[in-house]
Amino acid sequence: MNKRYLLASAAIAVLVSTGQAQAKDFYISVLGGANWWEDQTQRSGSYNTVIHFDADTGFILSGALGVHLDNWLHGLRGEVEASYRRNKLGGHWVTSSYSTGTVDGHVSTFAVMANVWYDIDIGSKVRPYIGGGAGWARSHVDAAIVTSSGFTRSSVGTTAFDAAGFAYQLGAGFNYEIQPGVDLGLAYRFSVDPRLHFKDGGEFGGEGFGGEGYTLSNHNHSVALTLKVDID
Repeated sequence: MNKRYLLASAAIAVLVSTGQAQAKDFYISVLGGANWWEDQTQRSGSYNTVIHFDADTGFILSGALGVHLDNWLHGLRGEVEASYRRNKLGGHWVTSSYSTGTVDGHVSTFAVMANVWYDIDIGSKVRPYIGGGAGWARSHVDAAIVTSSGFTRSSVGTTAFDAAGFAYQLGAGFNYEIQPGVDLGLAYRFSVDPRLHFKDGGEFGGEGFGGEGYTLSNHNHSVALTLKVDID
């Protein structure tokens, strides 16, 4: 419930500030670059199963509508952002019965967040900034499962699971004014998205791991180019 209040308060603050702003205070921005989903290992109890998830470098794309909040604090900005991340997901697993296999799929996240950024004036066309945001995200995993036993290797099915809920991000970067009202920049984002819960129903590994449940943390690191354009 506190998370819902936090998100609602952030959204209201952005809307109130937007209502008080003049047209020249608005801007739009786009972001695109590389995304890394944190690798991790999960273990079940009764079947001594170890599953390691290993994601390749993926991508992030986002767009935002923002407003300069200089009437509150010089250099402060608020915005509403929609983003999409996607990574190819690999990995492998092994059980105590010496069965092994691989994971081949992808993980993706769509998010909508209310962000607040603070531009640091250093007396230059280069303006560093820091900040973060909070909102809602939906993550999805879709994977094909392959099992190996001795010299035998065969595809045994697929698994899909998702999660939606509260998410937040922290970020930093810098913008360079290439002309009045137009900035090109480099950004870093660290996002914490809803945890992914799934329970093996028998397809995973082909043997069934005793109906074990697994919980995956869902952290992303992104480095991207940004373009910000003021709206006259």
